[in-house]
Amino acid sequence: MPFFYHPDIKSQLFHMQYLSHGVLNIYDFVDKNKSNLPYTNIYVYLPFTYYFFGSVDFILSPLYPNDLYQWLNDWGEAQNNYPNMIFFMLVLKIPYLVFDLLTGYILYKIYKNKKILYFWLFNPISIYLIYILGNFDIIPAFLTLLSFYFIKNNKQFWSYLTIGFAIALKMYPIMFLPFLFFYDKKNIFKNTKYAVFSLIPLILTILPFLKQKSFYDSFFGSGLTQKILEYKISGLPIFPVLFILILIVYYFSKSKYKFETAILQTFLIFIGLVNFHPQWIMWFFPFIIIFFINSKIKNKIFFIIFFALIFAYIILFNDNYLTWGHLIPIDSNFINLTSPYQLINLKTSINPSTIQKNIHNLLLLLGIIGSYYYGKNN
Repeated sequence: MPFFYHPDIKSQLFHMQYLSHGVLNIYDFVDKNKSNLPYTNIYVYLPFTYYFFGSVDFILSPLYPNDLYQWLNDWGEAQNNYPNMIFFMLVLKIPYLVFDLLTGYILYKIYKNKKILYFWLFNPISIYLIYILGNFDIIPAFLTLLSFYFIKNNKQFWSYLTIGFAIALKMYPIMFLPFLFFYDKKNIFKNTKYAVFSLIPLILTILPFLKQKSFYDSFFGSGLTQKILEYKISGLPIFPVLFILILIVYYFSKSKYKFETAILQTFLIFIGLVNFHPQWIMWFFPFIIIFFINSKIKNKIFFIIFFALIFAYIILFNDNYLTWGHLIPIDSNFINLTSPYQLINLKTSINPSTIQKNIHNLLLLLGIIGSYYYGKNN
């Protein structure tokens, strides 16, 4: 927790701090004060996210070192030179630790398998996503997993309400809704009755902002919608088409792990077709590790290769904060080390972006093969 840093954790908390200052409308505040703020990016999250993390900021504030807010508002050349960076990271990641442990607990409750609990807690992928990247995606991921736990136990009301809060935090769990809805075809009527609760937290929290242009500018400033539509053939977005195909196959499936299989297929296609942000892997990860735990050695090798390619793709971004920059809390000079992107540029005539694009194409090929293979076997 304390030794790794990525600027996302700072940029998110930068906006959330204003709830403690009495700012209830973050969109209007940023729009009117943007030119005077030390960090000029717009706020791109939903209202519930602001209120949730603003409240967390207030709760954690007694634990903050004295200069945390000074660091939070310092976006100049000295921003990485604070001696308390290690303590900043330790305190700010406490909520992630809590939800990480809760996720492990729910996985154990779902599968009654200690191996999956140990794997979740100690595998390098979730450690990287939660504590090195330090993004809050573990929280909606936990809520989505909890929603699945409830639907498995025939508790539709709690399932839809829980994923409703996940959607209000970050819109992506809406992709999981159709799979929850058709999980048990015998309960379609009951699901229809309760499905409305999946949208109530979102609707209630965005209602006060629906007439504000600043809200829409911020909402559409997030890249997910554009990214899932950008890969096209003859003008037709491919990911939504394959997503619907996966959903149709899922509807008719009778497999024990049909939900997990559909999420795994969606993940494999998503990674190959979308120019993803690293933290987006967390959305799917809790649902797909059952295949690693239960699979034969050749299937484990497939997953190892697939995730190795994902990490190769990530480190080839022209962004030092995704490589040595993570180690700034230990020594701020790490940000000045040559990144893999810069090294390839300096030592070869190959464009690193071309290598990255080829890795992405290979991920797409493996994703299609893996999606077909696991779909056929489940």
